[in-house]
Amino acid sequence: MMRRDVMFTCIALTLLASTAQTQEAPATAEGADSLLARFSDDSDHFTQTDGAALYRTTCQACHMEDGQGADGAGAHPPLAGNPKMNSKHFIAGVILTGYHGMPRFGDMMTDEQVAAVTNYVRSHFGNDYADPITPEQVAALRPPDDED
Repeated sequence: MMRRDVMFTCIALTLLASTAQTQEAPATAEGADSLLARFSDDSDHFTQTDGAALYRTTCQACHMEDGQGADGAGAHPPLAGNPKMNSKHFIAGVILTGYHGMPRFGDMMTDEQVAAVTNYVRSHFGNDYADPITPEQVAALRPPDDED
């Protein structure tokens, strides 16, 4: 008799779990669409052009959604309130060539994209620098072997 009760309990729990999964499917699909939008259509280059979208795609995983950075498997410095944000050339150079543990993105982004994400991080997260970098200024910082 005890085995029969356990069996009915397992069946009931399985049915409840499958019902819950079915009801959550639309939210999961929306979440998947949101996640997929963060990826580029080209595996070798980023296709986003907006600074916010580029930040979400390339920077947010380490520097966090709020730009506060993180410690854990590695130290990821905050972008919020970071005095290095004062130099648009430094930030663009870091994006182009990498810095310490940060990978380089220069061979995966155009000058326009580097300028967009540089200007985004310098004007968000409590940063308010009014001197945006131009794609032409980024081009001058690009190492000679990099190409858009």
